[in-house]
Formats: sequence, structure tokens, C-alpha cells
Amino acid sequence: MKSCLNILILFFMLAGCTNKRPAKVHLTQENPSQNCSCTKDTLLAQIISCKPKLLDNGAKLYWSYNCDSSWLTFENSAGEKKTIFKLGDGLVQLTNRLGHTDFKEFSTTFLYTNRVISGCCDPDDYYLYSKSSGKLIKKFGSAIYVSDNSRMPFLVSVSNSNYDRISRFDFYSLSLYNIDTQKSFKIKIKKGDIEKGMNNNNNYMFPEFLFDTCTIDDQKLTIRYFTEKHIKGTEPNYKSIKVDLKQYLR
Repeated sequence: MKSCLNILILFFMLAGCTNKRPAKVHLTQENPSQNCSCTKDTLLAQIISCKPKLLDNGAKLYWSYNCDSSWLTFENSAGEKKTIFKLGDGLVQLTNRLGHTDFKEFSTTFLYTNRVISGCCDPDDYYLYSKSSGKLIKKFGSAIYVSDNSRMPFLVSVSNSNYDRISRFDFYSLSLYNIDTQKSFKIKIKKGDIEKGMNNNNNYMFPEFLFDTCTIDDQKLTIRYFTEKHIKGTEPNYKSIKVDLKQYLR
């Protein structure tokens, strides 16, 4: 009798095991339909995190991938989805090193850094999206300063610095773009300075390389740049432009 009872217990245990469903690999609880797997290349799971990044309005951003491509999805609080960036043609292994890499969140928008090459040395460009719809608002060229402070939402670039165009630079001004109001302002720069700096530094293919880290003190932005030949290991002789941000960030 005891042996029969043991056999019955073993039978039910085995039946219970065979009825269990295998766990889904790489699927997040927040996105049960999200595709995040490639049996041919298991290293992609270490390169690409599919965990959603939440925005303060309830929207989220997350990567998905298969063996051929990766794509970045915007999903609003109502569950409406939109693919805002994709890497295909065998470039999936370069996810987070090429194209959209990281973002900054502002009151009604988010700004993605976009790497145009997966190494050195072209400047990044930037894409501004709506936080409510995921719609692309503006594609910027390169920038010399991008604020990471949501209370001071702006970006500064060399005017018309867009490397998708043949006629690309305005060497006589910088552009300050208010990210919240989506208004752009011109800041004068001394005529000939950018051309002089690029001519004196023939290793600099891009004018952005003439500009050093900008600083902000009491809503005053200081932009530093140099025009003379820069000798490696020495401090450049900087020129400065001071900008009162109060008149641009109202």
C-alpha cells in the first residue's frame, strides 16, 4: 500500500512538471510583446538593454532587437507606439555606439544624441522629439553646448551646421535654440574668426572643435573658442562670448 502511494505521488509530480510553460527570455514585464532575442548571437543581450526608460509624463522609451536589426520605440501613456530610430543592414551589433545613444528629458520634449559614426571623430548631432507623441520636432546638426538642466533648456550650435548639406555653415553667428519654446536666436561672432581658426588648425575638419566647454554662472553663458594654431600640450589663447540667457529663456 505504501509503495502504491509513493508511485501515485511521483506520477502527479511528473505531470505537474510537464505542464509548466518555459519562461520567455529577455521579455520585460512592462512589454510582454517586446522582441528581444537572437539565437544566432547571444552576445546581443549584453549589448542591448531592453528595459524601458520612463519619462515623467508616463511615456517610455525602449529598445527591441532580432538577429538583423534593432529599433528604438516610443510608447505614450495610452499605449500608442512609434518606432523613432532603427539600425538595420547588419549594424545591430553597433547599437548604443551608432545612431541614437542617450537622451535628455525636458518639460515637453526629449533630446537624443545621435552618433554619426561608431568611432572617432565626427561630432554628434541631435534629434528633438515630443514627449506626448514621439513625433520628431527638429533635427539639429552638431552642437557646441547642450544643456542638461531642464530649467535651462537650450542648445547652442554653429549656425546651419548640418553635415547633410553642401552649403552648411554660417561662419558669422551661433544659434541658440530654446528647447521649450522652440525658438531660435542668432548670436554674433566676430567675422572671420571661425574661418581663421579652421585655417590655422588644418587637422580640424569641423568648426565645433574650436570651441571649449561652455560655462554658466548666474544665467550668464560664457562660450570660449580659439583662432590661433593650437599646439598640443599647451593652453589655447581663448576668446570669449558672453550671453545673458535671461533674454532667451523666458
